Amino acid sequence: MEPARDPRFDELKRANRDRNIAEFEERATVLSSLPRVLFLELTENCNLSCAMCRSGGPFDRSRNMSMELFDQVAEKLFPTAEIVDLRGWGESTVLKRFPEFVDRAIGYGCRVRLVTNLSVTNEQLWRRMVRQGVNITVSLDAARAETFAALRGGARLEVVLRNLEAIVDESARLGTGTDNIVLNVVVQSQALGELADIVALGERFGVRVNLNVVSLDADDPGDLRFHRAALADALHDTARAAAAGGVEVQLNTALDPGWADLSHADKTCTHPWMYFYVNYRGQTGFCDHLIGAPGTRYLIGDLRRSGFEEIWNGPRYQRLRAEHAAGAGQISDDFEECRWCYRNRYTDFDEASYPPYARHRVLLSPAHCASFLPARSGQAPGPSRRRLPLAGE
Repeated sequence: MEPARDPRFDELKRANRDRNIAEFEERATVLSSLPRVLFLELTENCNLSCAMCRSGGPFDRSRNMSMELFDQVAEKLFPTAEIVDLRGWGESTVLKRFPEFVDRAIGYGCRVRLVTNLSVTNEQLWRRMVRQGVNITVSLDAARAETFAALRGGARLEVVLRNLEAIVDESARLGTGTDNIVLNVVVQSQALGELADIVALGERFGVRVNLNVVSLDADDPGDLRFHRAALADALHDTARAAAAGGVEVQLNTALDPGWADLSHADKTCTHPWMYFYVNYRGQTGFCDHLIGAPGTRYLIGDLRRSGFEEIWNGPRYQRLRAEHAAGAGQISDDFEECRWCYRNRYTDFDEASYPPYARHRVLLSPAHCASFLPARSGQAPGPSRRRLPLAGE
């Protein structure tokens, strides 16, 4: 029997939410509120070896979060947290005890979020996640089996689609709809011609699609800057497919620096005030985009050595908040990756914790493409700062 959501924590969460939003809007550096969105890296083990991410390797139990550490975080932060995102630099669903972690979060009245490669062949697990109201974001970067296997080393597209079919079927059986299901695409040069086909999958399953730029070294031949003409053509095709199929396609980031719209990217990041990340070791950070080996330099504390309060309102967290409050131009080298976001990142699910940022959601459509891409001519588009329409316009 799956645990029911416990309403006893509702008032705690409401009070903390109001206080946290007020402190963010005041740009306070010392907070009385607690983080409302938690990211827990249950494991660094993964069942795939994606070229854009890292190599895989044999399962190593030492790279799993201990139940003792999970309990420590849960008891301290779950009563006031609204969203618990159970992922990090690994695939959480490879853990046999994964459902227990979900149960614990739901027992505290938290909404559970999961980003997954959806490659674990356990239909009952996926149906259970739907019954528990888990927000499921599926990593899907290609629509053809060969491309998918190449980009997501070890993955089989037919397995992912079969699991997705079970998720959608369970949603239909319950009558809950598919608003909690998203296809999350890391746009890569090898699969530009398949973006419209991914939208077709979105239409088939009745789910939304999010687009994100791949992060590569500047001189990597796969960097999308070297594929501007193909990317522009792919976006035109994708926008038309979305309009024809009634599929919502969201740009989480600009897909080329020259096409970025600063009116949506250059806004005070909520993460230093609202987010808290704990990796499997107990080290802590402030952003779900700065995880795993690439994000090591951005870790701020360690729960094995310090109490939560000492980290949350410690000198480094205070300086992080002060720099973000002062604006993108004041971000120091210690947090230099944040500068990129102020130039290129729109929203992911930021509006869930700060509703006013819903106005910064950018949806792809033929009209939107016309606002920042040239007409199809086979030539690479030049930089443009023309405004992208907002979601709902």
